[in-house]
Amino acid sequence: MKIKFLPSSGKAVWQNNKPFAWFLLSLLLIHSVLKIIFYQYNQPLLFAGAETGITGSEKLQLVKWSVAEDTLTLLGINSFLLFALAFTTFFTKKISTWLNIVLGWLIIPFFALVNSVALLLNLADIFYFRFHFQRANADLLFVLDHPWNRLMQQPFFIILIAFAALGCIIYLVWRMHIKLFRSFIRGNNCRLITIILFAGLASALLFKNTSLKFLVPTYPMIQLQGRQVPFVQNSFHTFLYSCFRKGNTNISKNYMSDAEADSSMHIMKRLNISNTNTGKKNIVLFIMESVPYDFFDSASEFKVTMPFFDSLLQKSTFFNNAFCYAHESNKGITAILTGFPTLSDIPLYHSPYVNMPFTPVGTALKKLNYRSLFCIGDEYDNFGFAKCMKWLGIEQYYSKEDIPGYKNLPAHSMGLQDAAVLDFFNQKINQHQMPFLAIHYNISTHYPYDIPESFAKTSPVKYTAAMKAMQYYDHSLQNFFNTAKNEPWFANTRFIFCSDHWLFPQGKPGYAYKAVSSNRIPIIIFDPADTKKKIDNRLASQFDIHATILAAAGYRDSIISYGNNLLDSNIHGNYIFSKTGNTIYQVMDTDYVLGFNPASNKAEYLFNFKKDIRLNNNLATDKNHSQVVNRLLTTVKAFLQKTVLHYNSNAGK
Repeated sequence: MKIKFLPSSGKAVWQNNKPFAWFLLSLLLIHSVLKIIFYQYNQPLLFAGAETGITGSEKLQLVKWSVAEDTLTLLGINSFLLFALAFTTFFTKKISTWLNIVLGWLIIPFFALVNSVALLLNLADIFYFRFHFQRANADLLFVLDHPWNRLMQQPFFIILIAFAALGCIIYLVWRMHIKLFRSFIRGNNCRLITIILFAGLASALLFKNTSLKFLVPTYPMIQLQGRQVPFVQNSFHTFLYSCFRKGNTNISKNYMSDAEADSSMHIMKRLNISNTNTGKKNIVLFIMESVPYDFFDSASEFKVTMPFFDSLLQKSTFFNNAFCYAHESNKGITAILTGFPTLSDIPLYHSPYVNMPFTPVGTALKKLNYRSLFCIGDEYDNFGFAKCMKWLGIEQYYSKEDIPGYKNLPAHSMGLQDAAVLDFFNQKINQHQMPFLAIHYNISTHYPYDIPESFAKTSPVKYTAAMKAMQYYDHSLQNFFNTAKNEPWFANTRFIFCSDHWLFPQGKPGYAYKAVSSNRIPIIIFDPADTKKKIDNRLASQFDIHATILAAAGYRDSIISYGNNLLDSNIHGNYIFSKTGNTIYQVMDTDYVLGFNPASNKAEYLFNFKKDIRLNNNLATDKNHSQVVNRLLTTVKAFLQKTVLHYNSNAGK
């Protein structure tokens, strides 16, 4: 059969290109259905004034950008499919129809797999969004450890739904690809669409700095507010783009002169330890997985009855205005143990910035003859924590495989239950010489909160699964302390408790998720040598833990840190910085919280959270608050610029 380059009649042109158009529209329809489900399921998580509703014009913007994002992503994938099929059809039919079919059967399965993965990422993000408040990115490459095992540990009903969704998507995508391939076999070669797509792609690449730049999916959607962007993005695109720029902070540092940034952000400092240390204290740090401040707040509907913590707070210092930096564990552990923020999509200890100047806590304490250990009940190096500890100079790393008989111990979906791991942790502490830094990272409070059934039945019926898991962790800590208090090292030890990040405590998301409360975490310091109850109202951050550990050890050299020594009552944290999702950076003082979008270089919201507890009144454009906006904008820009300078090995002053 002789192949024409283009049919002569308009009708023939349409008929010739119709199969690919229907193929693309069918994929777009499935993506749109997933987008609607995503929006309905996650809409309550729109923070910072979203509870006041979204206007009609905002919804139109969401629809416009959503369709554009999905369409451009699908074109980005399937243009290559179209080119490949057109190429094989044009050059192989003259030689052999069978060769065309063979090559087609190599091409079709590959692109069916790619399109299936694109749909599955968007499907998964419907539910995963609630855990890190952004679409899929390169971070997934470092947190999805043993995904098959994780899935098979879920309840049977969840496994059934997952496999049903997986099978349905693969079946639909495969049928669509086969139908498109058969149309090519019949001579519907889609030449016109191929030429149009090629011309459009070439124009976008050649004229990317002109008005055609909107054709490129990486163009920032600055017409939308940062809180709305995840609702229109396509997860496959955000993942690929994040992988492409995973070694980049994607933050401009030209907000001010470097000298101005240095004067605003002093990260090179010496600790005042004269009033905070009477000798080399042992330090035991408990990094608490996904524990929000809500569990400790007597005014919250999520307050958990915790015999151990309730008792401990009567003889400890409780920081009731403490906040996390971000909502991912890898960013939390970095903030806590290095004292500085993560700007990259991937964990900092996997990034190109590992050689930036900083004060590794393990290495610094080793100068004072401290020994150090880290213990977690998860698989070895899950989340890259083993690499992180090596980067920090922590000497000993213990995971579940190090615990004798671990295969027969009570297990959680993420690893071993806390009680058995804490018992092992105590044994390892006893084997280490003093002074020491010992870190325990618990996991039973991690989703899906599948604690021992016998214990879950003893919790109040009204408690959510997360609250029951917190009660179990409290019980496990009580057992640990009952044993540890009799050990010779106990009396000369400071115990520090800090959550790795806030996580929605399972209840009413529209009520609980706010710009302030969604970063609020508990920080507790207990010293058996000083059992006076203290409530510390100062602003505190995860960044402060690093400096506090070094101060407790009597470290006198200069350190690099974005935090302060919480043991020094003369220091007051003026500002709290946090990262919400992948778009907004927050800065907070004692009265206001401001959300800054680096893409648009604008403040998206400003709330006086002291007076406006519900955060209903956005003051970002209120002329009466312009001075507050300008002050906080300057502060967060200085923070970002200083961090980028630091990442590029300029620690400054």
